Amino acid sequence: MSEPGPSRDSDAVLRRFGDIDERGGPGWDDVELLLRVARAHSADGNGPKTERFFLRCAELQPRRAALHLAQVGWFYQRAKRWARALHWYDRALSTFPDYHLVLFRRGFCLERLHRPREAVASLSTARAAWTSASDAQRERSIGIQAQVLFHLARNLREVGDTGAAREALAACRALETRPDAVVKPEHLLASEAATHLRDGDAEAARELLEQAHRLDPSSAVVLERLAEAAAALGRDDEAEAFLGQAVARPKGTVALLGLGRFLLRRGRLPEAAATLRQALDLHPRGEVQILIEIAGLQRALGRPRAALAILDRLAAGRVAPQSRLAVAVHRSIADIAWEHGDRDRAREALNAALSHDPEDRALLGRIAQADRDPPPAPREIVDAPLTPEMIDLLAERQSRVSGRVASYFSGRGFGFIAPDDGDQAIFFHVSHLRGDADRVREGVALTYVVAKNSRTGKIQAEEIRIEDGEESGDADRGDRDSSRDRLLPEA
Repeated sequence: MSEPGPSRDSDAVLRRFGDIDERGGPGWDDVELLLRVARAHSADGNGPKTERFFLRCAELQPRRAALHLAQVGWFYQRAKRWARALHWYDRALSTFPDYHLVLFRRGFCLERLHRPREAVASLSTARAAWTSASDAQRERSIGIQAQVLFHLARNLREVGDTGAAREALAACRALETRPDAVVKPEHLLASEAATHLRDGDAEAARELLEQAHRLDPSSAVVLERLAEAAAALGRDDEAEAFLGQAVARPKGTVALLGLGRFLLRRGRLPEAAATLRQALDLHPRGEVQILIEIAGLQRALGRPRAALAILDRLAAGRVAPQSRLAVAVHRSIADIAWEHGDRDRAREALNAALSHDPEDRALLGRIAQADRDPPPAPREIVDAPLTPEMIDLLAERQSRVSGRVASYFSGRGFGFIAPDDGDQAIFFHVSHLRGDADRVREGVALTYVVAKNSRTGKIQAEEIRIEDGEESGDADRGDRDSSRDRLLPEA
């Protein structure tokens, strides 16, 4: 979902009016002009200016403030800055709590932040808003409602309510009867199959996934689910073959995590290490999940101290708060502490996990067990030695950072990258680009390693890769015109 660079029209608007907020004057009160400038800054990838101009529009049109604030959220969502987008969607909803489109986008961002309970709440509210709207409004936003139901099912499944998830999928299927359906039939089949997998019915899941695979043989997601069903049925060779096919598909690098997890669970530790390392290089957005698996690999190698080092770094700020990933990190810390007889640290880690998801029943049961049962006898946390092969595979490597080209001077071959986490822009030169330099332009998404220039001693980006984008699910297919009035209050 990479964002295109600014158009010629946007360039012309910015040259003529881009500093209107600094100059002041009559233009600062002209909503139509401000909207043109705001959209031009959005196309240019300038977050602060996008915020400033849409906020001014919200000030001048308080009855349509939600629409303008939502545009800022959409700017950050397109850049995959989920938490920042969530902030602006919350601001939009504070002025119009039943804004259907924003409730959907908010739920989608919460899903990407691995916060399924909150996503369910937002998407359920969106579903109710659509149901209570007028016939004309419902018809106008039927594509969004189909996506609401699809993602609602996904998050209901994540929290274990598979019955409600299947009901939401049935409602989605009932809406998607038109030729221009937003949610593809194979996606509905794969999602329903996932509910069966969650319930432990791998055979029912396999039948649905085979139907989905016939509809779209190129889908890496369907192949991953087929592998999960095959593994649950004890067909490991078949599962591994499906995962290999998934990795080979376009955008299939995400499946490397699933393959690494599969190899780890089968005790094939060197292969798991090599696959997870490859996943870190090729799928930087999945870094937290991959590192959680690498911590599990270290434990399988008899190296709890090394596993704790990884988990502690994640807990110290790398993992998103209130997410299921945060719960997994703290629970793993608790497990290691408990195994080594450290009840106090185990209890502390379990409480930290509970602070991220107070409704996790399995976690509540684990805490009750920790209060009731005595831990093993205390023993020192010591790591087993690594073989030379594993030393090389598990050697520390610098994490990759994601960002977008903020400015680029093609004639001189250098520019600056704005990191997705909001840190200060960093210098880069095309000599450190892996790929075609002709693809470099403002707004292009890429990943890189932060390094120091050996000659000047200054920080710069190296090992730069242009991102081809990752699958956005169904979230954007039905949102063909974000400026349309979907369940929006009258101006």
